[in-house]
Amino acid sequence: MRGIYFLLTFISLTLGYSPSNVIQANDKNFHEIVTAPGKFTFVDFYADWCRHCKKLSPVIDQLSNLFVDYPEIQVVKINGDKDGKKMSKKYVEIGYPTLLMFDDSGKHVEFNGVRDIDAFSNFIQQLSGVRLDKSKQDEVGEVAQEEEENKDAVISLTPESFEQQLQNTQYAVVSLEGSWCTHCKEFAGVFDRLATTVYARNKNIVFATLTVDEQGHGDEILDRYGVKRIPALLFVKDGNLNDPVVYEGDLKRINKVIDLVNDFTGTLRDIQGGLKDGAGVIKQITESIAKANGNYKEILHQLDEVSGDTAPFYKSIVESLLTDPNAINVEYNRVKLVLDRDIDNLSGGTIDSLKQRLNVLNSLRL
Repeated sequence: MRGIYFLLTFISLTLGYSPSNVIQANDKNFHEIVTAPGKFTFVDFYADWCRHCKKLSPVIDQLSNLFVDYPEIQVVKINGDKDGKKMSKKYVEIGYPTLLMFDDSGKHVEFNGVRDIDAFSNFIQQLSGVRLDKSKQDEVGEVAQEEEENKDAVISLTPESFEQQLQNTQYAVVSLEGSWCTHCKEFAGVFDRLATTVYARNKNIVFATLTVDEQGHGDEILDRYGVKRIPALLFVKDGNLNDPVVYEGDLKRINKVIDLVNDFTGTLRDIQGGLKDGAGVIKQITESIAKANGNYKEILHQLDEVSGDTAPFYKSIVESLLTDPNAINVEYNRVKLVLDRDIDNLSGGTIDSLKQRLNVLNSLRL
């Protein structure tokens, strides 16, 4: 009976165990691992406090699985917070994560590209001369597609990539953080929620982070904008990095931060990501319609000079008013019915569009 118990226990542990192909190195065995004869070793230097490292970890695991049938390639992780402090101090010059490719002589090259499975696999193949077979290349494509679909809502910036990644953005909200900063870690959850929930539908707003490490790498960005305390927010419009708005005030209350982003972008979002009343309303057009006394043709000319998501809708309403004085109420009832009845079946973009129209109509009914 006892033997059966141990057998069942062994089977349970075997079924529940999922072996990792990543080698976990430490200060004692690192040199031996990376100088193993005939081996090329891709090393991820990480730290427990580094949220960018945590996001990268599953990608490194997938990378190791790609090369599991290629004994020349090793994928290694080493923890700069625990038993890899000595080696990390030696090899990490900029900050975490640091990604290096070693040959068996100990020579290494740093990876500085886009941190995705496709770029990593190409980097390894180019430096090692090893070529993945077609089935593995297809696997890379599938993983890359999944990565694109699940792309992080928050971009990780470095001082070197700072200008390039922000220069073509319409609106960018950058969280300036420090690796040692407790308040920054607390704010990270708030910032992620802004990107993934509150403003998830706003593709014209980029959310990014720049982390200054304990060695001071990144201080040049803080000095450039006169930032004295972190966490802080940097608001960049139309890629203009010469004159951003810097905010170093209260970041503990998410509603306060949402107000800041709303004011900066002109987007009226609530904490759930929905549009507030007033979103989409063009005040001067609403006032002109209220004063028109049935003379709407002049407003049509005025609308030709107005930009905004709801300008075409205003125009269609004004054109309807020329033939039907009750057009506003008719359209209001129709849009409200759709939102009330079908909201669970509508996409986020459609809900936003209908909510803006309802706001416009409601402003015209007052």
